[in-house]
Amino acid sequence: MPLGKSKTEEASPQVLGAYKTVDKKVRPIPGVFPEEARVTRQFPEDPLLSLPTVPTHPPEFVPSSRLTWECLATINVNPDDFLWPEEVKLFHHILKLNDRTLAFSEEERGTLREDYFSPYIIPVEPHVPWAERNIPIHPV
Repeated sequence: MPLGKSKTEEASPQVLGAYKTVDKKVRPIPGVFPEEARVTRQFPEDPLLSLPTVPTHPPEFVPSSRLTWECLATINVNPDDFLWPEEVKLFHHILKLNDRTLAFSEEERGTLREDYFSPYIIPVEPHVPWAERNIPIHPV
């Protein structure tokens, strides 16, 4: 028996769920990833330099046009009351400072800045059936 394996792991792969069904099997195709689909990443400026300083005593939360009390309720910052009240205030303050990064609807959703990342292109190959269709047999 190889190191690290128990008798139950060697028993049968069906018990462990190691097999995939045929429809979920991935069949790689031979080819080369197109160069025009490659994503280039660059940093025109250091993003850490533009971060605001975090206050030691954060102010009370005042809703903005983008981050409202309803939006904060959907985030559910402290569901188990694990954080202290000052930590919750700090979390609300940081969320308000970065409210343009949050999207609560499809209209607010944005994309990555193109000066940091080139547009994503997903190359697609035409489908080639991996199995022939069965010959239809009529019931008698």
